[in-house]
Amino acid sequence: MRKILIVAALLIIAGCANNRIDYNRQSMNLSLGMSKADVQATMGLPRRTDVNEDRERWIYWNPVVMGLTPVDNEQLAQDRLVVTFENGKVARWGNQTLTADMMEASQKTIEASYKVMQQSSPPKQ
Repeated sequence: MRKILIVAALLIIAGCANNRIDYNRQSMNLSLGMSKADVQATMGLPRRTDVNEDRERWIYWNPVVMGLTPVDNEQLAQDRLVVTFENGKVARWGNQTLTADMMEASQKTIEASYKVMQQSSPPKQ
């Protein structure tokens, strides 16, 4: 009976370990200009989305195993993959970092400031 329980436990653990999706390998099937439906067919549903007026991001990751416990934390994930859509089509994909997010926010601030300066300056004659 004890052997049966050990075998059953090993099968359960092995089954859980095989549920990981290799997002880096799957991303090799992505291409610029793909539709959201094509990405979903290739990668599956995203774990999280991040949307603003300029772009939409789909974020994928696998839970991290700490000891024997799976921890579903995006920040701890080693295989986080971000697919960015602009106008409903893939514009880029990869590991979007905090630095890249800060650069994007800074660029938007500079562009907005530039527009305000252009609108407030008198026309040249």
